[in-house]
Amino acid sequence: MFETEFHAGPVMLAGLDNKGTGRTIIGLHGYLDNAASLSPLAPFLSEYRFIALDLAGHGYSSHRPHGAHYNQIDYIQDLHALLTDNEFDQIILLGHSLGGIIATIYAALFPDKIDAVISIDACGPLTMAEETTTAQLRESVLSRYEKTRNRLRVVDLDKAVDARCKLTDISSEHARLIIERNLTQDASGHYFWASDPKLRTKSSLRMTEKQAENLMRNIQCPVWFAAATSSFKALPRMYENRRNWFCQSQLEEFSGGHHIHMEQPEAVAEGIKRFVQQL
Repeated sequence: MFETEFHAGPVMLAGLDNKGTGRTIIGLHGYLDNAASLSPLAPFLSEYRFIALDLAGHGYSSHRPHGAHYNQIDYIQDLHALLTDNEFDQIILLGHSLGGIIATIYAALFPDKIDAVISIDACGPLTMAEETTTAQLRESVLSRYEKTRNRLRVVDLDKAVDARCKLTDISSEHARLIIERNLTQDASGHYFWASDPKLRTKSSLRMTEKQAENLMRNIQCPVWFAAATSSFKALPRMYENRRNWFCQSQLEEFSGGHHIHMEQPEAVAEGIKRFVQQL
């Protein structure tokens, strides 16, 4: 894939583009990942134009200004600016985890712009009960006070990979692919974090289940969910609880963990192609 970048309102979004000539699929990665996490799919989606983006603050994309943070709706704002300013139209959104949530919310808000949604190990917004409002806001304020700017410190790539593997069900090979794109190097070859530390702050306020339902019921296009059998997300159960929110949806299961699209890119891509061919 080729490095690319797009202006999206006040931010610059970097990404990887296969330069294909078919239908446009725009890929959105998961929390603390970047476009590299979607690159294993690219060899199997060669008949489409596949663009994997770095969300703001991730990978090679610009950071939000000092004092600004990363609210979910701001990613929606960036995506809308990208599609509008660059005259993308009638696209397919592909998202993994956080990216899948962003894709479904955007499709609900702007159904005229989206032909279909591909959501990998995500089934709509994460929610919390309204009784947790006070605790959520307190944790958000405290986390934002603690995370400000990157401190200039050398990063040991191997240790960073090990730490990521301990936190989630990802292989060291795939963790390294992602982490390398979230780093920068100086002339001496030392690594430093390029991703914004503010990404690790707590969400201000998650939606309630009723708010999530209201959004998902406004999606008019077909939605394809890819579920990983060994993921902590337990997507098949969530999908059963929410499937009547979607007017056109289907779920396909794949054996593996949360980053199933990296573990089994060919199988997941084949599922994607079968779905797209039905449109």
